[in-house]
Amino acid sequence: MLLRLRIWVADRPGALGQVTRELGACGADIVQVSVLSRERGRALDEITVFLPEQEQRDRLERALRALTSVTVEGIRPSGEVPGAFPDLDLLGRVAADPRAALNLLAEALPRILAADWAVVVPAGAGGPLPAAAVTARSWSAPREIEVPQLPQRAAAVSVGGTRYACAPVGESGLLLVVARIGDPAFHRFEVMRLARVTQVAAAIAGSRLGARAPASSAQDGS
Repeated sequence: MLLRLRIWVADRPGALGQVTRELGACGADIVQVSVLSRERGRALDEITVFLPEQEQRDRLERALRALTSVTVEGIRPSGEVPGAFPDLDLLGRVAADPRAALNLLAEALPRILAADWAVVVPAGAGGPLPAAAVTARSWSAPREIEVPQLPQRAAAVSVGGTRYACAPVGESGLLLVVARIGDPAFHRFEVMRLARVTQVAAAIAGSRLGARAPASSAQDGS
């Protein structure tokens, strides 16, 4: 399984080496490392690893949390294969079928951003939403959709243990909302990525922007 680790590491020689040694001891292979930011003598790293055995995940997390030079922000399964270009693949699918753009965005972005589900709702909507207000949703979205009052711009918001990122869908008056249950919170680079992909997809679809109902739905039992 692929895991995406987001950790703060002391920004000094040898600190990341401690992390890689612990990962190796747990049988994890590093496939990608990204530095998200540096501040106050620490670096925020996002590391994608391949872990052959699911049972080693708890051991890996305990080992990282035991390091004095490391603060773990979150560990989540990753659906994005390092070296692939899921953003471009998604935009290509939108270009091929512009009328399905909203469904394509809602389905693909949770995987790209290591989130749990996504919906497209009217900008300014908040609270429990009637089914008619949900223009598109990922198959993993809950049957009853409830979102907090979100800004009508690209932003990240946390409510309790749920993390949200949102971005306007062009000039449609719609907002694409991606939700992550648990840590880590959405980083500003993830919000920027969400906003850019959504903006470009809306531009590609133009006046054909819409949501096409899937042929079958896991939620209605078909």
